[in-house]
Amino acid sequence: MKRIIQEELVKIGKMKKDPFTMSADEKIQWRRELQKSIRSYLFSCQQPLVYSKDGKIVEEHRDGTIQNI
Repeated sequence: MKRIIQEELVKIGKMKKDPFTMSADEKIQWRRELQKSIRSYLFSCQQPLVYSKDGKIVEEHRDGTIQNI
């Protein structure tokens, strides 16, 4: 298995700053933006967002409907 170096992780994605050197506030903002990006990407591909909520697996659709799986 190939060992991935920290610098490779930062260069491969869209990161503007190394997550290993981010402050706590920067990480919070980064996570918020990441959640929006993931949601937008999945909905643009006509895919639901699947996650765990209150111990149950749910899927959220572009139109806002949420269904238990």
